[in-house]
Amino acid sequence: MNKNKFYIKLTSGIFYFSILLFIIAFNFSDNPPSGWYEQLIPDLHGGSIIDITFTDSLTGYAVTSTDTDDISYILKTSNGGDNWNFILYDTGRSFSDIQFLNNSIGYASTLYGNGTSKLFKTIDGGNNWLRLYSPGIFNEFREISVVSENELWMTDINVFSGGVYRSTNSGVSWENKYPPQLSGNPDRIYMVNSRIGFISNGNLSNSIFKKTTNSGESWFNLPAQGGWDDIYFKDSLTGWKCKISVNNIIKTTDGGNNWINVLSANTGNPNLIIQKFAVINDSQIWGIYFDSYYTFPNGTHRRVILKTTNNGVNWGYQLPDTNIRSLYDFIEFSDFLHGWCYSSRINGVHTITGGDTVTYPLTDISNINDILPENFKLKQNYPNPFNPRTKIGYEIQKSKNVLIKVFDIQGREVKTLINKKQPAGKYETEFDGSGFASGVYYYSLFLDGVKADVKKMMLIK
Repeated sequence: MNKNKFYIKLTSGIFYFSILLFIIAFNFSDNPPSGWYEQLIPDLHGGSIIDITFTDSLTGYAVTSTDTDDISYILKTSNGGDNWNFILYDTGRSFSDIQFLNNSIGYASTLYGNGTSKLFKTIDGGNNWLRLYSPGIFNEFREISVVSENELWMTDINVFSGGVYRSTNSGVSWENKYPPQLSGNPDRIYMVNSRIGFISNGNLSNSIFKKTTNSGESWFNLPAQGGWDDIYFKDSLTGWKCKISVNNIIKTTDGGNNWINVLSANTGNPNLIIQKFAVINDSQIWGIYFDSYYTFPNGTHRRVILKTTNNGVNWGYQLPDTNIRSLYDFIEFSDFLHGWCYSSRINGVHTITGGDTVTYPLTDISNINDILPENFKLKQNYPNPFNPRTKIGYEIQKSKNVLIKVFDIQGREVKTLINKKQPAGKYETEFDGSGFASGVYYYSLFLDGVKADVKKMMLIK
């Protein structure tokens, strides 16, 4: 890659890395089919994705390991992953993490390389990056947890100068909140807020799992020993974590004092193990495992995405109908409709409709076609955009209980249009947006209680 395409801008003696550079573009359908569709990332020249995050349904960031030229990158998408831009590069060290507080403020860290680890900050959505002061000489940064505009935490695995660091002035200065340990420093951190957070030094059953309730002044062990592959807390009490060393997801509703099983391992077809997950709400969770796939009777297989809609009482799986056969290493959802599953190498899948129309039960299926939904059709509303009324047509080939609901961009239900049993036939209903604000809305068709399809419409007043 021509490194001259990157340039550095000097402002008051501080290095800012300016947004680049070149765009690798891929053409996708403006109206992709329901479910998951394939996305590609640019050629990383031997590098791989280390971390990926989305701040909304359109904007996402990824960091990479070093490539064959010993260069690592930050990438950005502004259209939901259909195109990716290279916006920053570093040499001699891989990136280790990227975290954003909002659409503007974000941080990216590197591992130890040519000199100490580096920490970068942007306040304009990745257009410019400032290198921040590092708290030590030989730092080896692993994870970042951003609490507020001014406060962030980092783990550092260096046995002499590492531990857990906290900054309350956006990285200008740092305070060590967990001193370095010869037995191994924490490499994972998750702060719920300024006072409450968790650390771990791995995902093994004997890994530490500690909590602070006083901003790191003290840490105590939690009963669910072993670290995590993924962790998420929606507030100070309710959270989930998983680790593949024990093949489960567990949930707490009292801040980590007690835990219940949400997922137990299943070695059937497909195997039910989760390594990374995305929590939509208290009931709906999506999950992936890098080696989870469904094997068809003819011996072929396809990667699966796991899903529960009742907090783990029952799990099912989806089979994205794409050409992708690679592993899934990352899963992200920005809301209940927009999600991504990516490989660490070259590709991934994306949904704008909350996933496939079919979620298969976890049973050994001899003929997967037997459980495919019966024919139906949900038509695009007309006119679209509309003001204030629009027509929605649909067809069913067998008698079904038909439910059509309208949701806003945040996934909140705003209107039920149809909820009754109907014989086979062609139908049309109307949505009146007189009492609603301009914006994007989604309408979902449910047949006998199963979501069949979702489409997007635009109200413009």
